[in-house]
Amino acid sequence: MAVAACVAAVCCVALLIKPGLRKDYTLEAFVATGDESYAIFRRFMDEFVSNEFALVAVQTDNALSDESLEILSGLVEHLRALDAVERVTAVTELPKAVRWLWADKLTTHPLVERNLLSRDGRTAAILLQMAGERTKGSQRKRVVGELRRIVTAARQAHGQARIILAGPYVTLIDMYEYVDRDLVNFSAAAFALLGVMLWLIFRRPGPVVFAIGCGLAATFCGLAVGVVLDLSMSLIVQMIVLLVTVLTVANCVHLAVAADEDASQWTVSTLQPIHRTLDRMWKPCTAVILTTAAGFASVTISQITPVRTFGWLMVAGLLIGLVYSLATAPVLGSGRAAGRSFEVSTRLGRQLTAAASLSLRRPGTVVAAFAVVTAAIAAGIPRLGFESDFVRNFRPGSEVRRSYRFIEEHLTPLGSVEIVVRKADGGSILTPENLRRARELGDKIVVQYGHIIKKAMTLADMLTLGAEDLPTNRFMLQARLAAASSAMGEGALRNFLSADRTALRINLRATEGVTVQEKLRVCAGIERSAREVFGDGYDVTVTGLYAFYATLVGNLVRDQYRSFSLAVPAVFIVFAILMRSIRIAAIAMVPNLLPVAICLGTMAWLGIPINMTTMMMLSVVFGIAVDDTLHYLWRCRTEFAAYGRYEDAITASHRSVGRACLFTTIVIAGGFWILTLSQFLPTAYFGGLVGYTMLAALATDLLLLPVLILWLKPFGRETSGQVC
Repeated sequence: MAVAACVAAVCCVALLIKPGLRKDYTLEAFVATGDESYAIFRRFMDEFVSNEFALVAVQTDNALSDESLEILSGLVEHLRALDAVERVTAVTELPKAVRWLWADKLTTHPLVERNLLSRDGRTAAILLQMAGERTKGSQRKRVVGELRRIVTAARQAHGQARIILAGPYVTLIDMYEYVDRDLVNFSAAAFALLGVMLWLIFRRPGPVVFAIGCGLAATFCGLAVGVVLDLSMSLIVQMIVLLVTVLTVANCVHLAVAADEDASQWTVSTLQPIHRTLDRMWKPCTAVILTTAAGFASVTISQITPVRTFGWLMVAGLLIGLVYSLATAPVLGSGRAAGRSFEVSTRLGRQLTAAASLSLRRPGTVVAAFAVVTAAIAAGIPRLGFESDFVRNFRPGSEVRRSYRFIEEHLTPLGSVEIVVRKADGGSILTPENLRRARELGDKIVVQYGHIIKKAMTLADMLTLGAEDLPTNRFMLQARLAAASSAMGEGALRNFLSADRTALRINLRATEGVTVQEKLRVCAGIERSAREVFGDGYDVTVTGLYAFYATLVGNLVRDQYRSFSLAVPAVFIVFAILMRSIRIAAIAMVPNLLPVAICLGTMAWLGIPINMTTMMMLSVVFGIAVDDTLHYLWRCRTEFAAYGRYEDAITASHRSVGRACLFTTIVIAGGFWILTLSQFLPTAYFGGLVGYTMLAALATDLLLLPVLILWLKPFGRETSGQVC
């Protein structure tokens, strides 16, 4: 059986090498096919030019000097040659007649001021409208790489100029690259750290090889399932690798500690204790994996594709890890003599006995302490914020954050809210009155929501480039359209007018740094204002990356609360079935829900926002915390059957399974804390919070859970006179 398991692992590694994991670097990778907000956003992208854009900013002493314009022209020439660039906009692309005859007013025009030129005249921008979702996977990554090479070459050739590359199109790839880099660096470091910790715990190769081997095999096989099913795993590979490995290793640690206990009681054969260990441990180990899998399965209800994929692959990886741990357990008997006790466990036994004594002698104090601490920390939960700003995923000193700060300080914010207006009857929307309304709406929104919306641009602005007033009749309107199309190309009109002239776009530039709730509130207010300005007979839609990301995170928050509300009863039911007791299952919920509350409260007090990564903390923490609780209750019930008294059963459980709980917590916390070094903040927060919460879970298992057992007596009435 062990040989078959090894062969299966080798085959899975081969699948990971070729064809390998599928990476999708598009926005589409985040959402479900039927997501309504994404369908609206895609329709907008099809009607107008792409809403995904990159920006190159060039700062010199005078952005309109001949030398600066030459730098801009050279960059524009190279950037336009990229196949994924749909349109390039810069001051050098404006008609020469406009630049010469209207130069004194050019820098204050809405399409130019803080869009193509800074107010101080030192910074010029090149806006690149990208093909967006028409470029898939590695092509998008390649395009960003080419953008970086062009900008780097320009920096080297023009040392006197400061040249910045930014924009949502680039930031999305930056995020993927940070995650990929962390996967390589921290996975290797985590495996090395796990090996060191396991060696320090067991002091012999058998348990180390067993635990690490099972963890790696489960991870490889779990990822191979994703390869076979052709699932995109661009954002979730790192979490799957670490979680499947660490949880499988933790289960293996329980097996290894139990094997050491059994081996110390035998003096002839090393196979006898292994058989005994498997006989008494396969049920709790299986129960642990099933309850943990139930917790992770709950996240599969999410409409966010990476989250749903994460849930299914975690279930697959955990079940595979269980099979590997049980199939290869005989390796635990290698490299040791029968009857040799576990010395470290003996020393820890005294300390764990003292912890049991504290719970048994001062139960009221223990409960009061947990109540006060939990209440104080959980009181911060209402302060939790929800973050949809991708830029805040990077550390303050990162190049991404510095670039965005530069752009917002000298030009306009890069967040975009889009208003699309069309006639309800589907007819042409192009009238002088509607041009006036669009401009009026833009100005109104900037005044009304000036703390977020910093700039509004409409077709009216394009038609007044080189002219004073808006056209007042249809003849003048058609003449202006023809002039704009001739001077800047037909594609320029697609920025604000659909090809069939039935939809009008109003582009709003929005700053980041506000909560998801505030973004959604402002977007709803913008839609109301648009309906008021245009009146009956017009349909209004608010979309754009800014609104879409906020909706995406809002949906994620909703989905995760729903999944957590499913995880708790699912784990409770599985727990009750496996333990054959509703009372025991109810007791188990307390030490597992408290760490979740502590985790969320700590996030609130530290100002750590809930985003696409940290939101999964609810199900992840709950799924992990339940493991040691189940092992403890299972062992305590066994000890109670032997001793007949709760105090003796609790003390014996602390000396035995308490050691394994301590070791698994060390393994889990150590494995996750290494992620705090990541430059990608959601990864750092996730790793730090999981490790921290596992310590809280250990405290509830070793201090609070014994009190609940002592008070509620879930295993039946005590009997006297029995001895182990």
